[in-house]
Amino acid sequence: MKKAGAAVLAGAALLLLYFAVVSLSDLPKLGKVKEASLKEVSGNTFSTEGKPVLVTFFYTKCPDVCPLTTQDLKKLQNVLKEKGISENQYAILYVTLDPEYDTVQTILKYKEAFDISSPNWLFMRGSEKETKKYAEQFNMVYEKEEEGFITHSTSMYILDASRNIRAVHDMAAGNKRVNIEETAGHLMELIK
Repeated sequence: MKKAGAAVLAGAALLLLYFAVVSLSDLPKLGKVKEASLKEVSGNTFSTEGKPVLVTFFYTKCPDVCPLTTQDLKKLQNVLKEKGISENQYAILYVTLDPEYDTVQTILKYKEAFDISSPNWLFMRGSEKETKKYAEQFNMVYEKEEEGFITHSTSMYILDASRNIRAVHDMAAGNKRVNIEETAGHLMELIK
């Protein structure tokens, strides 16, 4: 009788452990984002439909966080490629926080300076009002200073195919770089 009770307890403990591990591996739903009314500046026809999307906010005059993050996200694309993930399975959305300065031509020059030619890397631009409305969905905080610099949150967001925010990652700042392996893992978890 004691052996049967111990076996049932052990089985229940294993079952609880299994469900704990499974639920820990699932990314939480942290909010839902509505479709952006922003436009892709290079005319790419890449569709994000049914794909996870990494969303980050930038501006072309950013002296540190944005260019470092851009370099790291290029490395992320290489890591995903090495893991067998093709560029048509996910998207990277780069949303300018400074549409007044960041004209289509300015953004295209930025894209060229970083040698970004991947069709799944979408540079988005809208009006000040549209940008603010989109950023608010992420609780993205930013403020433009008189000198033209923008103080902004340094978070990136991973959306699933239904536009639910599933993970938040840090952009590169100072000596701290983007956690490429963790970001790749989260994207891979959402790729069907």
